[in-house]
Amino acid sequence: MKISGSGTLSGGKIDDEIHISGSAKIKGNFECNGFQSSGSLRGEGSLTVHGDVKSSGSFRLIGSLHGDGNAKSSGSMTVGGEILVKGTLVNSGSLRVGDRVEALQGINISGSASVKGGISSQKLIKITGSSTIHGDVSGNDVTLGRERSLGKSIYKHLSKVHGSIFAKNNVDLIRSFVVGDVRGRNVYIGEGTEISGNLYYVDSIEVHKKATLANEPIQITERDLLY
Repeated sequence: MKISGSGTLSGGKIDDEIHISGSAKIKGNFECNGFQSSGSLRGEGSLTVHGDVKSSGSFRLIGSLHGDGNAKSSGSMTVGGEILVKGTLVNSGSLRVGDRVEALQGINISGSASVKGGISSQKLIKITGSSTIHGDVSGNDVTLGRERSLGKSIYKHLSKVHGSIFAKNNVDLIRSFVVGDVRGRNVYIGEGTEISGNLYYVDSIEVHKKATLANEPIQITERDLLY
C-alpha cells in the first residue's frame, strides 16, 4: 500500500507493506508486513511490523514500535512507548523514546538520542552521537562516546547514562558520564569519562589520565560477571 499524498488509516491489520512519501495518520494500533516512510507519519497507537522499518522523514508514534526485522531511521523518530525489534536498530537522526529500547541483533546510534528507559541487545551497542539514557545499558559489547580517532567533541559528556552499564565482553567509554556501575570483561575508560558508581572488570582495565572514577577498579571473576 502506497500513500503519496495525505491519508488516514484506521487501526487494524493488513497483509501488505506500507510505503509513505506524503503525510499519513494512523488511528489506533496497526499491524503490517513492512513499513517505509520518507514523509510524515503520526500514529495514535502502537505499530507492529512483520518485516523491516525504514524512516527518513518525521515519525511520531504515541504507542510502542515492535518489529520482526531491522529498524533504520535517518530523520526524526519519536516513540512514546518502547522500541522492540528482533533485528538491528540503526539511527543517524533524532531519536526520542518514552520507554526502553531493545534490538536483539545490535544497536548503532550516530545521531542524537533520548531514551527514558534502558537499552539492551544480545550483540554490540554502539552510541557515538549525543545521548541521554535514563536506565541501564546491557549488551555483548558496549561502546559509548566518540571514537578515539575522531578528535575532541564540543560536549563535555557526549553520552549520559542514568543507570549502570553491563557488557559480557568489552566496554569502551569516551567522554561519557555514568551514574551507576560499569561491569565488563575488558574495560576502557577514555578521556573525559566520569563514573560515579563502581567499576568491575575481569581481564583488563585501562583508565585515561583525564578520566574521573569515584572508586578504584575492582577485579572480579567470570562467574561474577555473568551473574
